[in-house]
Parts: sequence; structure tokens; C-alpha cells
Amino acid sequence: MAVQTNRVRRGILALIVLTAIYGITAVMARFFSDSIGLFEQWYIRFSIALVLMVVVFHRKIRFAYLFQVSRREHILVAVRGLLGFVVAAGLYALSTQYASIASVAVMQVIPTTALFGWLILRETMTTRKFSLIFLAFVGALLVASRSGVSLSFGYGELLSLASGALFSLTFVFRKLQTGELNNHELAFATTAYGVMGNYIMAVLITHSVLPSNSISPMLWVLLLGAGVLSVGMSLLSNYGFEHVKATTASIILDMELVFGLIFGYLFYREWLTPQQFVGTIIILIATITMTYLESRKTVVCPSPE
Repeated sequence: MAVQTNRVRRGILALIVLTAIYGITAVMARFFSDSIGLFEQWYIRFSIALVLMVVVFHRKIRFAYLFQVSRREHILVAVRGLLGFVVAAGLYALSTQYASIASVAVMQVIPTTALFGWLILRETMTTRKFSLIFLAFVGALLVASRSGVSLSFGYGELLSLASGALFSLTFVFRKLQTGELNNHELAFATTAYGVMGNYIMAVLITHSVLPSNSISPMLWVLLLGAGVLSVGMSLLSNYGFEHVKATTASIILDMELVFGLIFGYLFYREWLTPQQFVGTIIILIATITMTYLESRKTVVCPSPE
């Protein structure tokens, strides 16, 4: 039906915007790492995001009901929050200290989301969809090849690959949620677990209940902006993966590489080689093609007899 098609289209748009947020997140993570501890930066920005959700979306969040959901739903929320906002986010921020923004983005587009969607959700992998996923992956490899045909693959790239796989798991687990909680409640609950997890890790590492370094007013402004982006990141990921198949989303998420390259150039003047440019074009072609094919799909309801 048309309603279902519109939801898929909005879900696709949500994931495209999400990739832009991920692209700028890599830049901000590297910047914050120069002034704030690894886990400190995350619990501060997630705390800001949590406050913003309460202020802006308090009418859409049933706070008391969060403690009454089924055990399965609560476990999924906790796993997604800790796995995505603590472990994966920590590895992601750490990877930006050992690799270029472009390389970090490349490792994030390895098609782990499609793989988990196929293995865990048993989603159908059509020949057309597999071809587009492979095409986008080839584009990512071209971008990752910094010189000639030699693929640069070091410690930073490994960290980014691990974080990308864990992020993919949290996305796929969204499809397993029972529907007891709406997207705003899921965003709030997973972010709350992210705050608690990162705060505990920060205290264990720094042995301090407060940030170990003083934070300048300008840095607080940037953290506020990061908090706003974190709200968008959480809401968009929950909404997008509610309506878009994981195998389809895997291709759309490759747009993060494109945004990562753009932001890497704007902030750090990391230039693209001709080979990287070709790889970027290939990713765009695969993403646009899949988006077009998915947005054309309609669900036909049988006529009542």
C-alpha cells in the first residue's frame, strides 16, 4: 500500500541523513580526543543528548512504562545501548586517532549490516541486491587504496572495522525489538545505557568522577552541538531500521564514506586521489540505484471478498 511505500522512503531518507551525521562524528571524535578522554567525551555528549530528549520529546516518552516492558525488550535495549554507545563508539573514536577520516569511513562501509541481516534476520539476498552491495564494496576498496593498488590497513582501520561490525549488530537488533517501545523511547533508553556505560568506564580509567581536564566554553558549545547530533543519530537509526531491510540499509549506509571524505577534506584537508574519486562515484551509483529500486516498491493489498 502507499502508506508502507512512504514509510520505506522516509526510512531511506532517515538513513541517508544518519550517514551524514556519522561522517561529521568522525571529525568531532578526533577533535574531542585532543582535549577530553575517550569515554569522557561520549558520556558528556550522550548526557546532553539525554537532557535534550527529555526537554523536546517528553510527551512522546512514557518514562514509567520503560520499567514495565518485557524482559526480552529490556535486554535488547540494554545490549544495543552498551554495545553501540559504549564499545562501538569507543572503538570508533579511538580509530580516528590512528587513521585518516577517509580510512575510518571506509572500514565503516564493509557490508557487515547486510551480512548480519542475512544471517540473523534471514533476509532474502537477491542477485540484484548482492550485486549492488558488491559494487559499493568495490568502491570502498578503491577509496581505501591510498597509493596504486596497495590497500593501507593498519591498527586504526582494524578498530574502525570492529566498531562498524558492532554498530551493524545494534542496527540488526533493532529489527528484533517487539514494538513495545516507540522510537523516541528506544532512543532515550539506549542513550541512557550509553551514558551509564561510558561514565563507568571513564571513572575506572581516570579514577575521577568528573572530567579529568578542564573544558573551555567553546568546547562546551561544540559538545552541545555533538549532543544534538547524537539525538538525531539515535532517532534516525531507530526509525530507519524499523522500515528498511538490513540488506538494503547496508548499501545506503555506504554514503557515510562520501560524507566522511567531504568532511575529512573540509576540516583536515585530506585530499582524494583520482582512484578514491572513482570509488566514491561507484558508491554513489550503487546507493542511488538501490534507493530508487526500493522507493518504487509498493505493497498490493488483496481486495476483500
